[in-house]
Amino acid sequence: MIKIILAIRSLDIGGAERQFIELIKYIDKTKFDVTVCTMYGGVQEDIVKNIPNINYYNLQKKGRYDFVDFYKKYKQLSNKINPDVIYSFLGEMNLFSLWCKPKKTKLIWGFRASNMDLKKYGIVSQILFWMQKKLSKRVDKIIANSNASINFHKKQGFFMDRAIVVHNGIDTNRFKKDEQKRKEFRKKYNLCKNDIVIGMVARIDYMKGYTIFAKSAKKLLQKYSNLKIFSIGSGDKKIKKECQKILGDFNNTKFIWLGSQKHVEDFYSGFDIFCSSSFGEGFGNSIAEAMNCEVPCVVTDVGDSKMIVGECGVIVKPNSFEELSNGIEELLKKDLIQLGKCSRKRVIENFSIEKMVKKTEKEIIKCVG
Repeated sequence: MIKIILAIRSLDIGGAERQFIELIKYIDKTKFDVTVCTMYGGVQEDIVKNIPNINYYNLQKKGRYDFVDFYKKYKQLSNKINPDVIYSFLGEMNLFSLWCKPKKTKLIWGFRASNMDLKKYGIVSQILFWMQKKLSKRVDKIIANSNASINFHKKQGFFMDRAIVVHNGIDTNRFKKDEQKRKEFRKKYNLCKNDIVIGMVARIDYMKGYTIFAKSAKKLLQKYSNLKIFSIGSGDKKIKKECQKILGDFNNTKFIWLGSQKHVEDFYSGFDIFCSSSFGEGFGNSIAEAMNCEVPCVVTDVGDSKMIVGECGVIVKPNSFEELSNGIEELLKKDLIQLGKCSRKRVIENFSIEKMVKKTEKEIIKCVG
């Protein structure tokens, strides 16, 4: 049996965190002795604690600058377990996993991002990124969730010769069309039979293109009286305020902010169209989730979004509210029900959790040798 530590910064709401939890749930416990390690725990910590046949440790890092004590705790835990391999997710945990692993332990880094504008994320994020670049040759394998992520890191000077792609996996049982949830959603928000709902699920972050989405939404709402637009996600309050200013009278009347939601699957069924306005993306979880709920998508051509959507939706250029609104109008003229069925079929065939877990297991076994 292969002893593995799966390590991540936190178990808060996010795409990387969701994939991390799915891997913990479904990795073959007859082949892998699994220990899960976090810096901070998080709102989804109880989910992980209740997964059978794993060991869980929250090392309780005391803030961003708690380097020494955290290093000691992680080093002590790693030496105690003496794993065959550590698979870590995201920058800070990637670096500590390199520094704290036992000498013979193999190390896999998980990369999720592409086309990041690091200037928007502060000096600490820039330093973490630079340090990963300098140390990337010392890693046994890098697993990226998209081809775009590999290409981005190559261009930034990372050593990516040992990098491979494992696309994200979607829980096709959790994310599926639910007519009862659709009725409940439409009743709750007083939607008429002919009303069309456009939804977006993304943290409020510079890279997600929220201001582009808001400008596009305003243009469409001025033209179509039967549209209602919903945003799920929390984050940067300045960006939200800027969007609210753009939306004017449509803010919280025709454009509704729903904030962070634990059970996003309950909302997708209420959408008729899903929109992703990102201009920096690796593998867009929310795109594939919406598709699996039979919601056709309009997405910007960033990361692997075009590859995910295929012929089942509309692809537009990033960073243009006119392109985005035109793409949504194009989709409004199509058969949304038929495109929705096409979308779910595509995800089941290409991006299931089973495929993600099996390929990850295969790569871990190859790394350990």
